[in-house]
Amino acid sequence: MMNILITVVIILMISLKEKEIKTTRLWLLPAILAYVVFTSIAQTTLSVNSMLLYILCLVIGCGIGAWRAYLEEIRIHPESGKIMSKGSWASSILLIVVLLLRQLVSSLDVHYTFHILSSALLFLPLGSIAARRYFLYTKVRRLQERGV
Repeated sequence: MMNILITVVIILMISLKEKEIKTTRLWLLPAILAYVVFTSIAQTTLSVNSMLLYILCLVIGCGIGAWRAYLEEIRIHPESGKIMSKGSWASSILLIVVLLLRQLVSSLDVHYTFHILSSALLFLPLGSIAARRYFLYTKVRRLQERGV
């Protein structure tokens, strides 16, 4: 329980802090997370049902990521001219709910189906992070194209 509480505090501190967007590094975390997720599911046997569940969770995660990017505030720092972003409370709470849901399912790992569901829930943060960073990248590009 203490691990979850520490994770929630860290997520809130990181996501609600204003930070500079470095477009050259936006792809790094989704690539690392994709590697972790795919090595995790490589240890399970794949069936048609599990693949459909993985795809469904990835699509839902992408939708969550698009929504999180929509809620994110992007501005140009007046003194340095750097592009800054700041997450919202709704975005942070949504991420915490997804993590808690995955923790709940993994703690109920009594049957093979729960193991597949637990693995499928890894695709939610993967889709969310990848889509959020993609949409942030497009927002930054549009802001830069305006000549700002």
